[in-house]
Amino acid sequence: MTLGESELREVCGFLERTEPFPSLDRGQLNLACRAVEVAYFRRGSTITAAGDANRHLSIIRAGAVELRLGGTDLHARLGEGDCFGYPSLIRNGTAQNEAIAVEDCLLYRIDAAAFARLRQESDGFRRFFEIDEASRLRRAVSAMREAGAAAAEAQGAFTIHAPVETLLAMREIVTAPPEMPIGTAAELMAREDVSTLPVCEGERIVGIITDKDLRRRVLAVGLDLATPVSSVMTPDPLTVPLSEPLASALLTMTGMHIHHLPVLDAAGRLRGIVSAGDILAQLGSNWLHVVREIEGAGDPQAIARATSQLPRAVGGLVGAGVDADHVARYVSTVAEVAHRRLLALAQAELGPPPARFALVAFGSLARSEVALGSDQDNGFVFAEDFDRERHDGYFAELGRRLSDGLNTAGFRYCPGDIMASNPAYRRTVEEWQAHFSGWIDKPDPQAVLESGIFFDMRGVAGEIALVEAMRERIFEAARRNRIFLSFIARSAAATAVPLGFFRNFLLKEDAVEGKVLDLKAQAIAPIVDLARSHAIAGGIAATGTIDRLAAAAKAGSLDKEAARDLAACFEFVRDVRFRHQAEQVARGDPPSNLLDPGDLSRFDREHLRDAFKLIRAQLDKLRSDFAGGMG
Repeated sequence: MTLGESELREVCGFLERTEPFPSLDRGQLNLACRAVEVAYFRRGSTITAAGDANRHLSIIRAGAVELRLGGTDLHARLGEGDCFGYPSLIRNGTAQNEAIAVEDCLLYRIDAAAFARLRQESDGFRRFFEIDEASRLRRAVSAMREAGAAAAEAQGAFTIHAPVETLLAMREIVTAPPEMPIGTAAELMAREDVSTLPVCEGERIVGIITDKDLRRRVLAVGLDLATPVSSVMTPDPLTVPLSEPLASALLTMTGMHIHHLPVLDAAGRLRGIVSAGDILAQLGSNWLHVVREIEGAGDPQAIARATSQLPRAVGGLVGAGVDADHVARYVSTVAEVAHRRLLALAQAELGPPPARFALVAFGSLARSEVALGSDQDNGFVFAEDFDRERHDGYFAELGRRLSDGLNTAGFRYCPGDIMASNPAYRRTVEEWQAHFSGWIDKPDPQAVLESGIFFDMRGVAGEIALVEAMRERIFEAARRNRIFLSFIARSAAATAVPLGFFRNFLLKEDAVEGKVLDLKAQAIAPIVDLARSHAIAGGIAATGTIDRLAAAAKAGSLDKEAARDLAACFEFVRDVRFRHQAEQVARGDPPSNLLDPGDLSRFDREHLRDAFKLIRAQLDKLRSDFAGGMG
């Protein structure tokens, strides 16, 4: 029908406030408005059948539409402002979805020729209607990163996003060859006024020696000063590339209890040394004051006072545009330092441990993916010298003090009681291995569901080599058992990922609508499960989700594009979670993973919908790949 002037003004007013039409210039918007045809459909009527030739982009002005893939499976439910019909227009093919009016509908419809012209003339319009969810999501992640960098740049020249290269002094690098006598090296450090000396063979760093090394490894033991530095250096030190963000370098140093990092170029040549002091001098230390206060705490109450500032610190990082991965690493660093400090305080009162042991973290802390409001998951791993009758009383008290202290510090008691205070999670390496063997050799759905968290493990204190030995044996046993792998995959694939959103509700299977989105359970956990399944199947040593995805792609068990898309999903949904938690903290509410879909921006709703589709597709593929046990 031809539109009158008053109707045309109504159409233009609606399109001007409906994405993606605000991205059009005035001439393009006028083209869109004048191309609109108005169509009415009664409730229950078919707008487009699967297999029909579609000739319009449809924008819902009022009412609701269901899209059913092939005319059967619910694909999406759309409301006012949503568009449909564009995939078939772009492909010049037939409609794959059946579009049904589930309420009386008023549609604005733009014909194929005008739609094609608008896509050709407007980059923003064309990008919005990309039919590839992965491309849209990657573009959204890039936009978030650019916005974060712009926000950070507005705060000053040096930001947490800046590369370490910006802090390298414009001076010659002072190094020593491995054969240089310790006495000569000490004289060199004094003369050049450096506290850290890289040990190099040519331009390749092979070790590092510090003032602390000279005090502890040389003077304290009366070592002959003619001894070569190679005998007291730290070999193969951690390094960072020139492009490493300052935040990442600082978190690495904090987590590893080191104060200097050698910086290498793309060819692996040493270009300088960056210190924690260098970074803090430029950034200011406000966002890391929580870590420093924990490290200096004299009792559990002081640790709790320090961690009580964590939510505000996270809010500051989110407000500064810091990406979700670095925020998670920061929260994880705080949690890990709290674990170690509480353990040290307890040991100072209880005395030295009567047997060799390690503190093992499971779940999000093991992956360095902790968010606000997380609970604790930990246990003790003992060496062969552990005697339960003689030693467990000490470790029971140590575990109790650790768990109580963490709870007071805001890391809640584990609802499943997976804590070192529970004797079930105080075991020798052999006992842990036997425990896992029960799951691996005789898997059942419930046991596999409960065991997942234990395949995310990392030693955080004590004799960490015990955890590594245990992990290596367990993963090798799991990797060889095809039946267990199929159970793990089926458990992961059983996650009910939402279809998307409808108005202010979460759309689930069969058009069931929920009032709350659980970002952790419905969006983050499925990606963690996917990455873990590939890690177990491939014997991948990495613990973090992003690292596992990358390793699986490198090994060939996961398509490279799928790994990249899942990583983008993971970053996006975690960014939504941290922004949500920062808003809760600002309101004075406790942080959680539960979010009212009505509080989401249109940008977040659309891209979360893309993420859900990508996750569901990969879960389906995981189920088929592992159906009979993956080889």
